[in-house]
Amino acid sequence: MDSSFLRDRSFRLAAGLTIAVAIPVAVLFYFQFRSLRDLGESSAVVLRQLSQETADDIAKTIDDALKAPHINVLLRITQAQTEPLDLPFIQRAFEDSIKRDGFITRYYVWSEVADTHRDEVLAYDRQTHTFVPNLPEAAALLDQVRGFAPRKRAIVAFPTSLNGRSTYVQVQLRFNPPVSRDRLTSFVAFAVDADGLRHDYFPALLAAKMRSVQRPSGFPPLVVAVADDSEHVVFPAGGAARLRVVDERQFPLVFFDKELLAFAAPLEIHRETWRVRTGYDGQTIPGIIEARARPQRAMMAMLAGVMALGVFFVVRAAAREVRLAELKSNFVSSVSHDLKTPLALIQLFAETLELGRLKSTERAQEYYRIINSEARKLTRLINNLLDFSRIEAGLRRYKIEPMDLGAVTSRVLESLDSQFRHHQFTVTSRVAPKLPPVLIDAEAAEQAIENLLSNAMKYSPEHRHILVEVDSVEGFGRVRVTDHGIGIPPRQQRKIFRKFYRVQTDAGSGAQGTGLGLAIVDHIVRALGGFVQVDSEPGRGSTFALHFPIDKEGHGDEADTGDRGRAADVARSA
Repeated sequence: MDSSFLRDRSFRLAAGLTIAVAIPVAVLFYFQFRSLRDLGESSAVVLRQLSQETADDIAKTIDDALKAPHINVLLRITQAQTEPLDLPFIQRAFEDSIKRDGFITRYYVWSEVADTHRDEVLAYDRQTHTFVPNLPEAAALLDQVRGFAPRKRAIVAFPTSLNGRSTYVQVQLRFNPPVSRDRLTSFVAFAVDADGLRHDYFPALLAAKMRSVQRPSGFPPLVVAVADDSEHVVFPAGGAARLRVVDERQFPLVFFDKELLAFAAPLEIHRETWRVRTGYDGQTIPGIIEARARPQRAMMAMLAGVMALGVFFVVRAAAREVRLAELKSNFVSSVSHDLKTPLALIQLFAETLELGRLKSTERAQEYYRIINSEARKLTRLINNLLDFSRIEAGLRRYKIEPMDLGAVTSRVLESLDSQFRHHQFTVTSRVAPKLPPVLIDAEAAEQAIENLLSNAMKYSPEHRHILVEVDSVEGFGRVRVTDHGIGIPPRQQRKIFRKFYRVQTDAGSGAQGTGLGLAIVDHIVRALGGFVQVDSEPGRGSTFALHFPIDKEGHGDEADTGDRGRAADVARSA
């Protein structure tokens, strides 16, 4: 980094303020983002736990509901109640099941050890509420059960078709003797309508269960879907096409405890496996957490941006004030120096002349020229100070009228001739012939040209040649002042028209001056409707071109000091 930046108080202040604000803000945002991450992790745990617990709870609810008839009916009615038939007891058991187990379509009981209804299949359903012997499906049912008896299984479960409807049938078999199971003597059974189970019972059961499921606030709702063995969605109605599965539980569609599967027949028949699936409305848990955190991160980023922007403007304003204070301090020092130097020379040569120490008239004339030159320098400095104060107060006014730009430039060169000769400068002037008049305030234009020439002398310590050209271009009269001095770095060319700004050399210092000359030049030219161009490179010198509008209508005007758009001037500046 350039060491001049490190010596710049405004840069050090800006860096210090930035660090002082950035460190606590960075720590604050670090902990904020960390807490946001921790909140996301804890939310993910909550959502995952809710999904798992709901899937487990739904699967257990279905399992409990399906095995309830086996426990409360088939096992409740023992062999003692079927051999012989204890119909009042059996009826009570069936009625209790009708009230509790809504998916049972019909109950059956058969016994060959009975005083009445011997070897008859008695049916009992929720429509008749009475035992009906020998229904049309009774004989086929009895044949199927007797066909499974040689396997000596206590539980028989199989799908069949009753009255043209797909039906699940489960039978509890009784044998005599009970241990060797040589002969089937009775059974108790129930039938379940497959379509009713899918379309009526399960949707009602799960809808009631879902009403009791906790729904987390601020998150998508938990969705539960139940699919049958063929992946047809039984619940919810209309399916769950968008569901992204978080958890899945499988259960066999049997109407007894799953631990008894090894004791059920027929084992070789395909047993349906259903699935309980949970998810969050088509979203994954990481996606939910990300979507929830995104607005907060965006808000934090926006807040960080606003804070950074605020810090930037505060730091820039503070640095600008420090820089301005330094410039004002340098301005006072420069003004003091610029006032003392010509005053000291005037006093020295005036005392010499007063004491009559000179023997040569030519030497005396040279002293008079020096005194006159330094007096003019003082006049220009004081005029610049007075003009700057009027510009700052908005009181500077210009009388604009058609003028010969070549003649105005020549008058300035003549007035500075003694200074050129005193500082040993060679000035070449080139004025194009037949120039059209330009609309200017002659006194202000002379001041602008004089300031450029003064800067050319000030910043050309070695190559003491200045070229002044007057011509016209694109509707403007133009005065170009070219020197072969130190030049201006590109990064400083946009700053040289600021008040109090002076070009710094690589050594970190520049020529003495108030830093007002070019600021006044820029203001004058813009107030007269023109603009300034700069073409410069370090070590090659500089060319300043003043553009004044050509008089196209043949009359003058009066203008105040209002700015006429620095943006356009900057665009035209080199």
